[in-house]
Amino acid sequence: MGITTKVIRKMAAEIQPAGIYDSAAMYLMPYVGGKMGKSYDGIMDESISGEAFKDIPQQGPRRVMSDGLGFQIDPTSSEILLEALFGNNTAGVFTLGNNATVLSIATYDGVNSHNKYANVFFKKGIIKGAVGSNITLDAETIGETDEDRTSDAFPTVTGYGEPFTFHEAGGTTGFVRVGNADDALAAGDNIEIEDFSFEMDNGFDHQHCNVGIGILTPLFGMAPPSVGGSFTVARHDTDQWLTWAEDHTPLQMSVYIYKSATASLLIEIPRFIIKADISDDDTTKVAVAMEIGRNGTGTSYANSNMEFTSPIRATLVNA
Repeated sequence: MGITTKVIRKMAAEIQPAGIYDSAAMYLMPYVGGKMGKSYDGIMDESISGEAFKDIPQQGPRRVMSDGLGFQIDPTSSEILLEALFGNNTAGVFTLGNNATVLSIATYDGVNSHNKYANVFFKKGIIKGAVGSNITLDAETIGETDEDRTSDAFPTVTGYGEPFTFHEAGGTTGFVRVGNADDALAAGDNIEIEDFSFEMDNGFDHQHCNVGIGILTPLFGMAPPSVGGSFTVARHDTDQWLTWAEDHTPLQMSVYIYKSATASLLIEIPRFIIKADISDDDTTKVAVAMEIGRNGTGTSYANSNMEFTSPIRATLVNA
């Protein structure tokens, strides 16, 4: 056994092909922090027996989870992360839906050679970027299966790639565009921003029953799913943001993060309204909060410039 230090920890994952842990096709994750783990609720002895103090609790419901795993988003390994978060992956195009995707996750902390987690659901994820940073994903997870601490060797993995950076959403090829839904977004809709954040909540939650201390299989929408977002416009040079907010104008947005012809990420949001707040900074900025909804139903699209109903879509090019 070794001694744990943060710098030597690592994590690998794959889309789990069956109901049990699998490590045949794992990718090393560009992992930056947080940890998987398990905890138990205690069941107190509430009896009054003439003593001032209660007895120790009995073991109660078990939770296997993480409240905050952090990853950099790269062209190689992020396909796994995006599929777990969105639920639907069609040739690198990710849409939100009835998500039943689960991961097998392997972690190493220097004490055990290999900690195994099966049937891990992405409860919530936030894709974000800011000036001077990489594009990242922060995730909350729920694990259906108990943690397995083992001396098995860490799996053979495929390495991750160079992370996407915030400034790659600009330059000569990348962009951030926002406009109303009258026409498809174009170069005239390009904006300059200092940060963005898109949050997706799948509504997975813990549920226990009498059968055991573990949880029932999480279900998409156990709590209402939601999508939200925000960004900061670098300079307040137009009142258009205030007008759109006051008029409740439905808007559309594209963020194109371009590293090369074989490495890019496009994030599209077809329908949202905004709240806009002018900052009190020396160089005045506009803080924009997004209220995001679905883009119609079936093949009836409220914004026909983006023909998908998912509130958000991501397209990854990695080859």
